[in-house]
Amino acid sequence: EAVVSTQSTGEFVVFTLVEEVMFYYSHRLLHSPRFYAKYHKQHHEWTAPIGITSIYCTPLEMVCSNLLPSIMGPMIMQSHIFVAWIWIALVIFSTTLAHGGYHVPFLFSPEAHDYHHKTFNCWFGTIGILDKLHKTDKPFCGSIQEVRHYVSFSLTPVKELHPDPADRRANASCTKVE
Repeated sequence: EAVVSTQSTGEFVVFTLVEEVMFYYSHRLLHSPRFYAKYHKQHHEWTAPIGITSIYCTPLEMVCSNLLPSIMGPMIMQSHIFVAWIWIALVIFSTTLAHGGYHVPFLFSPEAHDYHHKTFNCWFGTIGILDKLHKTDKPFCGSIQEVRHYVSFSLTPVKELHPDPADRRANASCTKVE
């Protein structure tokens, strides 16, 4: 029997949703005045993050906001260890990419998380579902980073395709601006 199957695909959907919920709420809590200075400020010392900063955090943040959201999906689904390993590898790759500062062709965009590190007040989730629901994506809406936030299939750098304009904040509709 194949370990990675259609069932595994469904499990990855559950993993993604579990991680989004757990990471969003734990991350947003870490941004509250009560917890930020003591438990999360260290991670935000990097306003223009690089890959290694994805793990530059306090032990409490590592456990509550990084490890638990990543492993709870496989635990809830009682996934095969191989499927869990693939998931954890994807999470590590994804978070490193999100903190990498590079918009790599054919891969997910780091623009939203880069914007979060620049402003601190928006985009608390991993895929944006809860940010849309709670409207914590609003500061990101209409920004040049939002325009660049897509999977690029071009070898031309995204910042070359969409250069920094003088002021892009006029469009706050949170839709793709051409």
